[in-house]
Amino acid sequence: MSYAVKMQGTSAQIINTKNGSTVRTLPDPFSNAIVQGEEVHLTQPNGRIRVINIRNPSTIRTI
Repeated sequence: MSYAVKMQGTSAQIINTKNGSTVRTLPDPFSNAIVQGEEVHLTQPNGRIRVINIRNPSTIRTI
């Protein structure tokens, strides 16, 4: 699958680019997000980056 992320205020909305449907919305306060394969890299207000698996929204690591 192919994904994109759309920022909705401080929430990140993960979108399936094949059909345009929303896969999930991550409500924590984020300032930026980048999709890389099956992961989304989310920048938090404190500057830390959370790496989250898209299919199972668990945090892989925080940098």
